Amino acid sequence: MEFKMLFPGGYRVDDIYDDNLDVNIILENGDVYVGSVFTLQNIKTLMSRNGSRYFWSSDMIILEELSLKSINAAIEAVLKDDYFTQAFTKIGLIATVYSDFGWNHYSDVLKDIRD
Repeated sequence: MEFKMLFPGGYRVDDIYDDNLDVNIILENGDVYVGSVFTLQNIKTLMSRNGSRYFWSSDMIILEELSLKSINAAIEAVLKDDYFTQAFTKIGLIATVYSDFGWNHYSDVLKDIRD
């Protein structure tokens, strides 16, 4: 299934091996999902910084690194392996989530970070 990735906070990564990002995934059927991508090192860093015994986050997948290529490949794999709806949460349709942009259909989504 085709998809586009948008990063609500922008694609801002200081260290591709130790960071996290929120991502919106827009499917060609018009569904919009939200999730977060973390690196394993970032989880360790966050736990150490907070002196925490555990870490949790909803709607997340863990990657080795946060290059655009890696994020794209991970989302493709999650879709292919049929875990997508378990890994991410649907937040609506293009027409409702992006109503401020006037987007109603997949073809209206002008920015795909992979471009």
